[in-house]
Amino acid sequence: MLSLIVTFYDETAFLRTALRSVCNQGIDDLELIVINDNPETFDTSALAQLTAGFDVRVIHHTENRGLSAARNTGIVAANGTHIGFLDADDYYTHQGLAAQYAYARETAADITHAGCYLGAESSVHSSVLQRDARLHMTQRVVKGRMAAQESQFIVSSWSSIYRAAFLEKNQVWFDPEQHKFEDRLFVLNAVTAARSVAFLGRAVRVWRRRANSISSAATTPETHLLQVQLLEKCMAHIRKASATHNLAPRYEKRELFNSISRLIWDMDILAPLVAKDPAYAEMGMRISQLLGDDSFGQDIFSDPMVAATSRVGMRTKRGLISRTDFFALHRAWRSGEFEQAQTIMHACARPVATTAKAHSYPQKRLILHIGLHKTGTTFVQHHLLHHQEALRRSGVLLPQTGFDTEIAGRPGALSGHQGLVRALRSNDDDALWDALHKEIKTSPARTVLITAENLGFPTAPDRDVLIARLFARLGSFAQIDVIAMARSPDTYAEAFYSEWVTSAHPGGARSIQETLVDHGDALTNLAALFAPFEAATGRAVGLDNFDAAKVGTGLWPAFCTLAGLPTNLPDIPCPRYDTPDRESVLLMQAVNSLVANQSRRQALMQAYFADTSRKKIMRQSLLSPAQQNDLLDRFATTSASFCAARGYAPDLDKRRTEIDATRWAAPDAIPLDHLAALWDVGAQIAGDNPTPQVRTTPKPTQQNKKRYSVTIRPRPWVVNLIDRLQRKT
Repeated sequence: MLSLIVTFYDETAFLRTALRSVCNQGIDDLELIVINDNPETFDTSALAQLTAGFDVRVIHHTENRGLSAARNTGIVAANGTHIGFLDADDYYTHQGLAAQYAYARETAADITHAGCYLGAESSVHSSVLQRDARLHMTQRVVKGRMAAQESQFIVSSWSSIYRAAFLEKNQVWFDPEQHKFEDRLFVLNAVTAARSVAFLGRAVRVWRRRANSISSAATTPETHLLQVQLLEKCMAHIRKASATHNLAPRYEKRELFNSISRLIWDMDILAPLVAKDPAYAEMGMRISQLLGDDSFGQDIFSDPMVAATSRVGMRTKRGLISRTDFFALHRAWRSGEFEQAQTIMHACARPVATTAKAHSYPQKRLILHIGLHKTGTTFVQHHLLHHQEALRRSGVLLPQTGFDTEIAGRPGALSGHQGLVRALRSNDDDALWDALHKEIKTSPARTVLITAENLGFPTAPDRDVLIARLFARLGSFAQIDVIAMARSPDTYAEAFYSEWVTSAHPGGARSIQETLVDHGDALTNLAALFAPFEAATGRAVGLDNFDAAKVGTGLWPAFCTLAGLPTNLPDIPCPRYDTPDRESVLLMQAVNSLVANQSRRQALMQAYFADTSRKKIMRQSLLSPAQQNDLLDRFATTSASFCAARGYAPDLDKRRTEIDATRWAAPDAIPLDHLAALWDVGAQIAGDNPTPQVRTTPKPTQQNKKRYSVTIRPRPWVVNLIDRLQRKT
């Protein structure tokens, strides 16, 4: 039997995907154990609901004890001959765990390792973890203590299946004091005790990169203490193992190299050490002590394990650190010269590359319209384009450079200055920026208006860099005003997600719950969203209420007032793009998951939404009332007072009353007409845009006709749709 242990804290958006990925492996002798380490928040009934439909055994801690204790509870409870671990927010690939388990049984190895995919943030796309790709992708079995030298660099406990008897005999447990950053120590304990290690040679599991996980959450003194403590224990263990088992000195050298690398690249601890933060006084001494008197020379880089994992000489977020820098940093850390270490790090930091020319407009005003999703941005841009000549006569320039006049998939849609947004991301289109500045300089207009959705980059991990690049590219003006229309936080977050899904965005393959785990804070914290803009301009942003404008004076007059444009420009009829019903959004989420080609996804969605009749369906939210109210609470905590001082003060109590009065029911089915519509447009797209295959094989003859015959098999999702339609009819 394989006992698979899943530890749960608050991964409600991900748990069922994790469990399904295990149960779908087809392993008959499987024991699936979930350890609830958050009983204060999730009681027995909550876990029963989350695990409903799965053959799973749930064990509840009486209080939160940490990840190590939870995994130990699972080990004690396990009945299997083999034990594996899975985080509740990760999942196995199709037949991946089954293959790893079969190989573990075949080889009878103490440890059976398999590679891991690293999931891209806000996407289902992934790539093999770099360390696995370099060290662990050759299938083989290695026998003898530490004979598999690369096992010292196995990333985490969850990448391996362990023989239960091996763990028990060698008393390999997780350290309860390490309630975070527990994996490395467990792995070292295991690999230094193992007499045989098997490598499957392929990746079988997806490690999600997501917000608020241990690897991405903000660091605190407690976090740093756990990290320092881990380095101490790992160094102490490898030193003891080297002495006890007469391991070659290279194992200790590698661990020292790994410890210094963690200090340089993975721990943001240097700044508080330099600042002499009282909470870090002891940690500085402990770091110097754990590094000890050990040293190494240039030959360390000839070690094949170090060569495969070293970041020395590579461009990273810390800049480019050479071998000379690395040795200097080692000496500085070891001797407690943290100011010296910081000086070296600053010198290595990669400067922000920019080819932006200095442009100055001391007589002109710039208006930056940050289009938040579903706040009438396209509607406003139609008006701006229509009134372009009238605006010019009143001294307002709407630059044509970088202004897109159509969005693929939406006839008549506009996207504003998306060309500038794309140029910011690539940072290699100097010609576009030169054209923009030529247009500004040659225009007599005293006001320049730039408008684009996504100009705030709310979900971009490098948004600070992009915003700094934006202002560097635009240059200086006598005055820069940043404006935006805002809407109720709950409807904004859902509209943002729906827009991702129905525009074939890579993030549209994930559920709204998963998306809000990563981006819920970014979509509700408008104070943080606009802070970089206020810092760059020295002025408060201007906000207005989209929801109120729609039912009041109208969106276009409200925008003109907000931007300081002439208010005598008439309203015009123009396309409106309502958010689709939630069933269509869920169906398009499936399309994003199952259709790899983005242009094909866009074509499918364009054809599907060309029929507007589905938009007349009474809409319900994808989010429960509790989830909607949670978004309002986040906004109230982070941004309500900030926004009120800048013109946006929604009545949150009224909105809560409206939410609570709604008769909400969770979506439980996709209507048959939605499925039929997708099937029909799928056939249209296939017929309208065939993808011929270029054959280089000889023309089939009677003798070789069978050899070159082709069987066309529809994709599984198409088969499933047909089956569902047939069952319905």
